[in-house]
Amino acid sequence: MTNRTIICDAIRKRLLLEFRYRGLPRVVEPYAHGISTRGDEVLRAVQVGGSSNSGGFGFGKLWTVADITALRITTETFPADDPNYDPNDSGMTSIHCRIERVPLKKE
Repeated sequence: MTNRTIICDAIRKRLLLEFRYRGLPRVVEPYAHGISTRGDEVLRAVQVGGSSNSGGFGFGKLWTVADITALRITTETFPADDPNYDPNDSGMTSIHCRIERVPLKKE
């Protein structure tokens, strides 16, 4: 199974992904997968667990797929409710798969 297949399956099912990124364990909520404006295969995801050198929890960032190892889908779902997520991600020139829209939060 390719990384693209694993990532898109997790996005479609709204399941958390676990992987190592530049040597550190990560747990993320995946939102989109595609090609960045620099031409790299990327994953737009919100880190919710694992380790981070930059303290990068709680907001969507681009992860370069070439730097991801030990990728696996968990059985834990996520609500896909990041208010900053944009399905028309300006960081990607082409999108392979994505969460179409985020539900509005009820007050």
